[in-house]
Amino acid sequence: MNYPIHAYDQHGSLKAPVWLYLLLAFFARTWLLLAIAAASRTTGSDILALFYPDTHHFYLGLGSGLPVIVLMICGRLKSDKHPALATLWRHGRWLLLANWLADLSLQLSGVLHLRGEIGLYQSLPLLASFWFGWYLLKSRRIGDYFDGAHVLSHGVTRG
Repeated sequence: MNYPIHAYDQHGSLKAPVWLYLLLAFFARTWLLLAIAAASRTTGSDILALFYPDTHHFYLGLGSGLPVIVLMICGRLKSDKHPALATLWRHGRWLLLANWLADLSLQLSGVLHLRGEIGLYQSLPLLASFWFGWYLLKSRRIGDYFDGAHVLSHGVTRG
């Protein structure tokens, strides 16, 4: 057993780390903002205009967050009945790394577009993006979680 007992659920599967949920929310932040704007019908367009004054960046954010949304759906639907979804799920760490690079490039292009006049609104997501990228690269538990290799079965781990 490579992880403490509280890292496993009642079925013996490795639970997702809390940081993974934060990482997924960060990468899908444009989709979350869209849901918030849709829920507040009267001020929805004002909320979107506050965070995305240029609609081009909004659509790019939706596009870069789409793989994360698909990965979350795959996580809920993966089973023996859907082998393609299970295969996609096993490559989830690499999909998130590719998504991180796309998101980071969008953020850096936005900073370059500002010509060095970076504010707190641009610097905090950029800092968070670097931290989440480091976490994706270094976390062994993230890789094990997506692989499904560490499942307790009567004291024996698969892997």
